[in-house]
Amino acid sequence: MHWFRNMQLYRLSPEHALSGESIAECLAKKPFFPCGSNDLMSQGWIPPAPHVPDEFVFARQDMVLVCLKTDEKILPAVVVKQEAEERIRHIEKEEERKVGRKEAKDIRERVAEELRPRAFNRISTHRALIDLKLNLIMVDSAAAAKAENLLVSLRDALGSLPTRLIQTKITPQTAMTSWLENEVPAPFQLDADCELKFPGDDGAIARFVRQDLHSDEVKLHLATGKLVSKMGLAWKERISFQMTEKFEIKRLTMLDVLQDELKDADVDTQDAMFESSFALAAGELRSLIPELIEALGDELAST
Repeated sequence: MHWFRNMQLYRLSPEHALSGESIAECLAKKPFFPCGSNDLMSQGWIPPAPHVPDEFVFARQDMVLVCLKTDEKILPAVVVKQEAEERIRHIEKEEERKVGRKEAKDIRERVAEELRPRAFNRISTHRALIDLKLNLIMVDSAAAAKAENLLVSLRDALGSLPTRLIQTKITPQTAMTSWLENEVPAPFQLDADCELKFPGDDGAIARFVRQDLHSDEVKLHLATGKLVSKMGLAWKERISFQMTEKFEIKRLTMLDVLQDELKDADVDTQDAMFESSFALAAGELRSLIPELIEALGDELAST
């Protein structure tokens, strides 16, 4: 059961009235189409649930799942450069003259245009879960840039979408460093990995994987001034994840107790499995995220 492996979290303005029906209607007007022969990229929305292929959202209990599909042409710059340089050499030899900078630029652009129909296609999908009850958007992405791209596409489809990154009263780095020095607040538990670094872009980094984080070695790094930049945590022995100093959730994993609950659901078709696992995962995330924000001193009021 791997609904979300990574999450970028955004707060949705409560004044922006949305519903599963209104979102579906808007996304249906921006469907995915594959790249044409001369296109570099194409993006659009696809149905997120395979067993309901005509519905552009999968909505249950004010949880709305959406999926953005991207078709991108991959044309390595080195290939364009090699072909362009070969043509430039040919012109200089045949016409006995030096190709100028502007002409060389035009040749490279022409080569890229000619090679584009033969470029490889890279297909990717990114999902987001919109919690209309808690006014949260959870984007399944390890990279903030890709999450922002999904939000831009969602904003384009909906007309407007006032969102902001969640800011907490205690920064994740301050909180995680304190937790490592003292104790992690319930209902969270410390996992067996973390990353510490000196402040600044060029600060030294120490990584610990599958180790006792209460060891003297870890305490020594803290004593020398390193701060926690990433930390592995578990929540109620149901979900494990890694939190970063930027309040990103990574390596999200449903633990055995949740896997057992899903097995006990007694579903006998893939469609029923999709429904049951979505309901279970969405319900857990709806509880986890507010408790994580509370552990960080609650959310700063928007200005």
